[in-house]
Amino acid sequence: MTSTARSSHMAELSHEEKEEIRNIGREEWQRWDYDLPPDEIAAIDNRGLVIDLLQERAREGKPRYLGFAFYVAALNMDIVLDFTTQVGEGLNMYWSYVFQMPKWSYNVRKVSESMEVSPIHTDAYNLFIAQRNRLEGQIKQGLASAMDAVKDYELLAHDARRYKEILDYFREERERGDEHVLRSLFVDRVDAHTGEGYSMITMAKRWPTIITDFIRMGQKKYRKVKWTTDKIVRELDVSQAEATVLLTKDRLFHEWKKLFRPTVAERYSRIKALSESRKKSIDTYRTWLRPYVTRHKSMREMGESRGTGWVNSPYMIPAFGGAYASTNARLWVWKVFPIGEKRKPEARTERTIDGIPWLIDPYDDFVREWARKIEYKYRLPPGFYNEKRIRSMLHGYIIKHPHQAENQVPAMVPSELYYVLFDINIERIISRTPPPAGGEIEDLMINPLRTWIASQNVLLVHLIELDARDRAFDREIDEMIGSKEAETSILEREKEILLGEQKKPEKKASASARIVNNIKSKHRWLKIKLSPYSRYLFRPGPYESAFYERVVKMYLVEAGGLYKQQVDFWKRKAGVG
Repeated sequence: MTSTARSSHMAELSHEEKEEIRNIGREEWQRWDYDLPPDEIAAIDNRGLVIDLLQERAREGKPRYLGFAFYVAALNMDIVLDFTTQVGEGLNMYWSYVFQMPKWSYNVRKVSESMEVSPIHTDAYNLFIAQRNRLEGQIKQGLASAMDAVKDYELLAHDARRYKEILDYFREERERGDEHVLRSLFVDRVDAHTGEGYSMITMAKRWPTIITDFIRMGQKKYRKVKWTTDKIVRELDVSQAEATVLLTKDRLFHEWKKLFRPTVAERYSRIKALSESRKKSIDTYRTWLRPYVTRHKSMREMGESRGTGWVNSPYMIPAFGGAYASTNARLWVWKVFPIGEKRKPEARTERTIDGIPWLIDPYDDFVREWARKIEYKYRLPPGFYNEKRIRSMLHGYIIKHPHQAENQVPAMVPSELYYVLFDINIERIISRTPPPAGGEIEDLMINPLRTWIASQNVLLVHLIELDARDRAFDREIDEMIGSKEAETSILEREKEILLGEQKKPEKKASASARIVNNIKSKHRWLKIKLSPYSRYLFRPGPYESAFYERVVKMYLVEAGGLYKQQVDFWKRKAGVG
């Protein structure tokens, strides 16, 4: 086909068909699907968490978003604590902390973790490598077993489909009384193998219509006819010689049908049972692999992470001959932050949404904006965190879990608007220096502990990112082991191409709804444009906005007591201060 012809052919395709062709083989979601500015995408890509970007912007001079959201950090409540102890004491301090916080009504969530071991720390490194090699061997063996099971399943499934096809032909013959397909099957797969001069295919050279005549004998109107050569000559208008052959082939066909029907049913049931067994074993192998892959992902050798993480670190100096093992964990610790005479929202009455009596609805434009950024960061479908999903998550966040140590208090309280949140990065280092003056020590560093005061919508963004990280981690493992969830995701994504299914058209908003949304969007735009003068014109939002008059003199002062409680706990456990 010439280029001109190809261009002409492409011009005949509709826009939807062209888009479908372009989408074949593309990644699940592209950057432009999220409707984010390029500079915002670059900023998100350069941060480990979306919350890191929000924190950076909140710490730039006067906090942003005041009124619409409340996210304030006291710079004099950032601290780095470094405790050098005997081996084991630092870990005891950590466990004491995470078990104590729920008793003080705090929620504790692990945000991230990592582990690195220097080859010079022989004992720890050998143990580390042995565990990793064992995990890698188990993962490879499990993947190989799953692959073998997939091969067996596909072969069995193919045979099951073929026998199911034949059973469907028998059922069609029984229901409709027409043997057309079965007779064709007999000619192609049974009679054709009787040899040259004996099969009807080779006899067609002498009698060109013999196959057609044989199939005509199975029509519904001849169902109860007992064929003889004379009846065949009379009904089908054929010669006596051809009628004799047709009568013989007809009797062979009925004998084959009588013997083959129960055989097919038996083989189908046997192969179908084996197929289901192998299919179940595939899912079982993948389920067994999940904990091994999860553990393996949390273990890495020095240098597997980005080089600047340890090449430029003064704590990692293998050239000095020191042995080194490090673990790192980031925690978010928060609880309700009640403060006397805090600014009241315009309507103090409760507003019940989905059965939850909120003072102010936490799901607002601020949450929608940052949820879209979180969706991009973790490659979730655009609009994944829609209102329905967020409402469902909120129901889970306000439920108390008394039997789970880390969830003894609800993550959110509908009657409260503000929370104190501690962002804690904990580094535990075990180092061994060479003899004769050397020894083994443990260093626990809180680097840093930062204090934040957050409104409920900001806390909801934190919880959304925690949920997105869990989903991204599960998706990565599913893709690695090829789980059923990954198969379903691919099928859903390519359903329109693979199965020809059309997407359901989205319901258009009514005229009145469009007018209301237009008014709301223009109102939000006006507030943003006039935000520098908002304190003189109108209140920018339902949350506290008087920074110098109230935030500095009231909120941060109250947070100081909780900050001191955190620092004193660590010092007391370390036996210092």
